[in-house]
Amino acid sequence: MSFKFVLAVNMAVVVLESFLYALLLVAASTTLYLRFTRHEIPKLLVWNPVVLFTVLISATSGAHWILTIVRFFDVFVGSADAGRSHLDTQEVQTATGLLTAMVILIGDAVIIHRLWLIWNRSLLAIILPLATCVGGFIIGCAITYLCAHPVAGAQRFLPSTAPWAKAGWFLPLATNVYCTGLITWQIWKTNRTVEHLLGDGTLVPVLIVLLESAAVWTIWVVFFAVAGETGSPLQNIARDLSPTVAGLVNMAIYLRVELQCTRQGSDRTGVAMTSNASIIPYYT
Repeated sequence: MSFKFVLAVNMAVVVLESFLYALLLVAASTTLYLRFTRHEIPKLLVWNPVVLFTVLISATSGAHWILTIVRFFDVFVGSADAGRSHLDTQEVQTATGLLTAMVILIGDAVIIHRLWLIWNRSLLAIILPLATCVGGFIIGCAITYLCAHPVAGAQRFLPSTAPWAKAGWFLPLATNVYCTGLITWQIWKTNRTVEHLLGDGTLVPVLIVLLESAAVWTIWVVFFAVAGETGSPLQNIARDLSPTVAGLVNMAIYLRVELQCTRQGSDRTGVAMTSNASIIPYYT
């Protein structure tokens, strides 16, 4: 891999990731601000999944962005030594790979938690996505290790044709599609009941937000998979931007629901009706 190619990839990644992470910080800060202005702070700090997931996603995505900046400057430092990098070591590659796996794990946990709540805390509904979520994280860690410790003659930066890499993008996609499908079905049934009783489809905006976010992440994973299968250099950009994109997809749901809730002046962010006609919160 030539030095010019490494430089071009790092420049593209640092610009795009910096822009996306700035959007993530704005979304996270706004979400937390709206959240704290509508609830008592002590109550939120005890246990609140929205606050917890927001902080975790922001922190892990931020750590990944910092390593991207470090690697970017290292390219210029290494240019004085025949284009070789000194800081882009196995430790840095391992850290960035693990952070990517962690952000995707957190994103999967968010949607699984939402599915669990909407399906009236049914463990049966989340058994399969829990398995794919954990499996995806384990495989992501394994891929990180293989990339940081390549065998002789292996391509360090282009491992996506391996079966492990295929499972690495397929499992998060399966988790997202499965959870989104079940959530959509439950909200659609609830909305029909609410519309019949109140004459207003109050849950349609919530459903649209969920579907839009799921579509963005699905398109991104498909893009990553196609780039990897074809051996395109774009797979390096897709890989490095995945943590921030995953964070933005989840923060978009939180932010838009918080804004909707603020406009309506309600302390609830949406409800889902179970089969026995009880109402449970799906967001708080």
